Amino acid sequence: MSTSIKRWVLLAAIVLASLTAACGGSRTPVGGPPPTGNFSNANLKGQYAFLMSGTELCSGSSSFFTRAGSFTADGSGHITGGLEDVNVCTGVFTLQFTNSTYSITADGRGTLSLTNSTGTTNYSITLSSATGGVIAQTDVNLAASGSFQRQNVAAFSDLAIIGGYVFDFAGITATPNPESVIGRFDAVGGGVITSGLFDSNVAGTPSGQQSFPAGAFYKLDTNGDGINFGRGTANIAGHNFAYYIVDATRLKLLGTDFPAAFAGEAFAQQNISFTAASLNSGFAFLLGGSSSTGPIATAGRFNADGAGNLTSIFLDENDGGMVTLLPSQGATVTGTYTVDTGGFGGGTATWTDTKAGTFSFIFYLISPTNAVFQEIDSKITSDGTLLAQTAGPVSPATLAGDFAFVWSGVSTDEEDFVGQLKLTSASGNNATGIMDFNEFAAGQQFFNIRFDGPLTIVPPGTGPNTLVATTTLSSLMPFTFTAYAVDSNNVFLVGVDKTRVIAGSVVRQP
Repeated sequence: MSTSIKRWVLLAAIVLASLTAACGGSRTPVGGPPPTGNFSNANLKGQYAFLMSGTELCSGSSSFFTRAGSFTADGSGHITGGLEDVNVCTGVFTLQFTNSTYSITADGRGTLSLTNSTGTTNYSITLSSATGGVIAQTDVNLAASGSFQRQNVAAFSDLAIIGGYVFDFAGITATPNPESVIGRFDAVGGGVITSGLFDSNVAGTPSGQQSFPAGAFYKLDTNGDGINFGRGTANIAGHNFAYYIVDATRLKLLGTDFPAAFAGEAFAQQNISFTAASLNSGFAFLLGGSSSTGPIATAGRFNADGAGNLTSIFLDENDGGMVTLLPSQGATVTGTYTVDTGGFGGGTATWTDTKAGTFSFIFYLISPTNAVFQEIDSKITSDGTLLAQTAGPVSPATLAGDFAFVWSGVSTDEEDFVGQLKLTSASGNNATGIMDFNEFAAGQQFFNIRFDGPLTIVPPGTGPNTLVATTTLSSLMPFTFTAYAVDSNNVFLVGVDKTRVIAGSVVRQP
């Protein structure tokens, strides 16, 4: 199965390219001043749940894999315990962490090493705050990225998981084919699930809305892993999972139906009856996945009027290096949306460009300002997130500050990047940063690579803007992104270069 873009909610991204001839860096920054900021080892303290997906080398070929778990940091550079589930090419395993370490520098960047009975895995991380951050694996023959959030141990109970939840998970079937599944369910306490609805998209063929098959449940582990790490098992939309509780509003999911492999999350749904009037603002979206021609990444925005109409529609879609921009030159775009009559938050969004044609999506609302989003056009399997957008205006001054980022992309194979971005209100090269990244195909890891470039805002700033990043590695060409500002704290990015497909977002640090 060829690698495809993976979706993460509120993860950071800035785009760089694959390397055809370069060498790995050291942990010492290449030129420039030392890191500045207020972060230290003390900021990573407590119990954190994590989720990653990526590519591993298996019998000489690349293979999709997932990992999820929990680790406990002591605030002084030590990981004092933890547990993880991995779904790799040899099976699904649950492993305990021992003798593990971490280190955080002043800008929130750092390293994490997790040791279990099979060995030690290594990661670069960037804290968005003391409550979480982003992560990329930096081992040879293993490339992955994702996020981690501090856990609320008081929520390690079946009774804490109650109410409506919206979920999004993606991965590969046993055949293997790419699959994306989004939907919602009610957890009524004690492990019982009712009112389950889902839409599946396998290799570009959508299922339409379905009810959960029999056997849906969730259950915290009773062997000590539940109360110690927030781990449980569940059957959601006919798929079996191990899950880790972040808190009563968020679960991290890892599929255990080997050889199928999935990763995703579930979010507590606002307890209201959703209607078309629930969508009544500007929205920005970011999706990633695969098409019949390769990896695909999409970002854009629209206005919903509360009555089923969409206006001010923009879209940037990179399908295996073929870039589509909406509106097309000289064209107009019109659109509509619907919300299901049952009040559970499912719905559709469709728009037509007079030259490029029609684009179709479905969604499940978490709240009137947040939804999971899935493209259902022919031969495309892609999903992501939809967030209410600030009314603006957005400017370099409103975006100035420090941001954590992670992004994932594909050129010849998977690439994962993690680091910090600094934005200023100046004109010209107002974006600078430093990152680590892992090139799976080359088997190389690069550390402390600096970059800079302009972030160009087109007033009022809520539509497509442009970010160009140039690294200190002479072998790399500049990388061009379209940037959609959700608000002053979050920006979605999609690469529009023809030699790679890459996407993600940036998240403000305090």
